[in-house]
Amino acid sequence: MDKRTAIFAALAQGLDLPTVRERFDLTPEALQELFRDAADLYRAQEAGFWRLNCDGASRGNPGPAGAGIALHDPQGRLQVNTGRYLGETTNNVAEYQALLLGLEEARKQEVKKLRIFADSELMVKQLTGRYRVKSPHLIPLWREALNALSRFDTWAIAHVPREENHLADAAANRAIDQSASAR
Repeated sequence: MDKRTAIFAALAQGLDLPTVRERFDLTPEALQELFRDAADLYRAQEAGFWRLNCDGASRGNPGPAGAGIALHDPQGRLQVNTGRYLGETTNNVAEYQALLLGLEEARKQEVKKLRIFADSELMVKQLTGRYRVKSPHLIPLWREALNALSRFDTWAIAHVPREENHLADAAANRAIDQSASAR
């Protein structure tokens, strides 16, 4: 059971908020973000949003890298699960490339409403404006991502733990493995 599931299970069992905060070492802000993410998820499901999980992988930093995505329709059916080999690059570049791959695939499916989940807290916070993009090599990717996102009627992005991003992670690693075996 992941931490977020355990927190909601504890609340469902009747533990009060102060006890849950103490047990899981949660700041008030972290608890608020958890509830905000849960509310966003329910709104997305109710409104017919597609779900995009994206993940970048780099073996070394920089090193051989891949991008992976899993795109689910509003009913939860997996429509696209693919990856792309990126060559030698950093993990942060791979994360942005994974997002761009996912947005490209979503546009091919004519998706209008998209809910994005990524395990790169840096990328998520940069795209939501909570963090500034300081690395010069990430600024063009950030701009390209915002431009691609603007083509959707509505979108939202949230950070998820790595274990909740397994399909996208596996696709990214498959892309690296397939490239290595082709050489």
